[in-house]
Amino acid sequence: MKRSSDILNGAEWANVRALYKSSGFTDDELKNPIIAVVNAYNQVCPGHVVLKQLTQRVKEGIYAAGGTPVEIGTIGACDGVAMSHKGMQYILPTREMIADDIEAMAEAHRLDGLVILGSCDKIVPGMILGALRVNLPTVFVNGGPTLPGRMKEGNPYGGEYIDHSIIQQSEGALKSGAITKEEFDWIENNAVPTIGSCAMLGTANTMCCLAEVMGISLPGSAAIPAVYSRRQSIAFESGKAVMNLVKNNICIKDIVTKDAILNAIKVNSAIGGSTNAVLHLLAIAYEAGVDLDIFEFGKVSMSVPHMVPMIPAGQYTLLDFYEAGGIPVMMKELASILMLDGITCTGHTSKENIDEFKNKNTDVIRGLSNPVHKRGGIAVLKGNIAPDGAVTKPSAIPEKALLFRGPAKIYESEQDALIGIRAKQVHEGEVVVIRNEGPKGGPGMPEMYKVMKVLVGMNLGSKVCVITDGRFSGSNNGCFVGHICPEALDDGPIAYLQDGDVITVDVLNGIIEADVDFSKRRKEVVRKEVEQVKGCLYQYRKNVTTASKGAYIATRTEI
Repeated sequence: MKRSSDILNGAEWANVRALYKSSGFTDDELKNPIIAVVNAYNQVCPGHVVLKQLTQRVKEGIYAAGGTPVEIGTIGACDGVAMSHKGMQYILPTREMIADDIEAMAEAHRLDGLVILGSCDKIVPGMILGALRVNLPTVFVNGGPTLPGRMKEGNPYGGEYIDHSIIQQSEGALKSGAITKEEFDWIENNAVPTIGSCAMLGTANTMCCLAEVMGISLPGSAAIPAVYSRRQSIAFESGKAVMNLVKNNICIKDIVTKDAILNAIKVNSAIGGSTNAVLHLLAIAYEAGVDLDIFEFGKVSMSVPHMVPMIPAGQYTLLDFYEAGGIPVMMKELASILMLDGITCTGHTSKENIDEFKNKNTDVIRGLSNPVHKRGGIAVLKGNIAPDGAVTKPSAIPEKALLFRGPAKIYESEQDALIGIRAKQVHEGEVVVIRNEGPKGGPGMPEMYKVMKVLVGMNLGSKVCVITDGRFSGSNNGCFVGHICPEALDDGPIAYLQDGDVITVDVLNGIIEADVDFSKRRKEVVRKEVEQVKGCLYQYRKNVTTASKGAYIATRTEI
């Protein structure tokens, strides 16, 4: 029986029917399953501008398959706009706000199914978390990546294509004299030629790809460019697909199982996906009731080689990946190590979904016998600096920087670090430590994206190592380690590092250590009071879990 029938049938619920009718719904429409079409459209986030059109096509698909769609809005903040200023504190917390929106609207109105539409970084996992909380038949539709910019001949970066991430890198190049102001302005005006999520494999496209791997979006849909007509037809087909799930009572927790999440970890490693996938997949596992910890994540990830040389870990873009066959082809190449018998939003198994796809470019999507790197895409490190774990991206680290040892250069915040780097205070061989930027300390665990981009642009990306209790963008490359746990605000060892302490980062052996007796150091150092915050950031700091668990806010009693 439909959930919506609980409040739409019988004389006692005439008031609810009257409210729907006041919006123009008919008696016949109210007899159908009521499907929420959750739309994060806004005009700030370029990855979401297309969602208005896609929402209409989804609703048409729902109607065509015998359902009644009701559109619901939610927020969708843009990481790129919020980057490197106080606005970034709000980005990760919006993931929980979006989940709250979906839970509240679906439960308050006893809705029967969900189609969730988003594209960008924390919005996609936020929507998945909300859908898992209510556990309804669910299909995810992403807006698609932008087309990449085409670089001019003789550019200093190499490669044919560019994307948004090169702009910050160019700032460092401009300051060091590697490019002119005219060249810098040309990059700004040509790096992002269309709407869509950023063209490289940042967190946005990573999470859209992993949603497809887990089976909650239609096969082959994750990498379709935002401006392609196929994106519109996928939206229509997704509306029809959710009605099939409702008919067969297939809910999102039937799809997002431990096997599905482990598949996502493996594919993330193979494609060289974002380090933020660690936060999001751990949080998704929590809401799905799946037992998964950060060290299992690291072990699984490092068992799969990096197989797609996509920006920032190679020269190819999402367009190249799409044209080569996208996620279904990647899954076919990994078929021997994936669990493909789980049900998906098509009503079929993953194995059935990918059967017809063929690899159209083996330079873009490699096989297990011919990887880009033998090492995995994501590594989890451990040591006396990070006893509860830390995260890095071996696929984006130059070979010579996989083992890095040097003296610490301490900064108490991202802004302090940017000031110091721009003033040329950071020198080759140093380990830049940026602390007080964790989920509680930031609060909101800001990305140290700009720090790394400026260093890369100054030709220091592989010559210094950046470590932090904050996080990094999926578009970062160079030598970096984030998610250091416990964070400084939780009295983690990173809080007690001092200038000159010798730090070793051994990526391939999973070690991050300092030549420091932290038990002795704790007795010697008096820490500063933490800066107070208010509003939703106060609530977030008060309630958020550690990054090693996924930086979620608990939604049930944990025993």
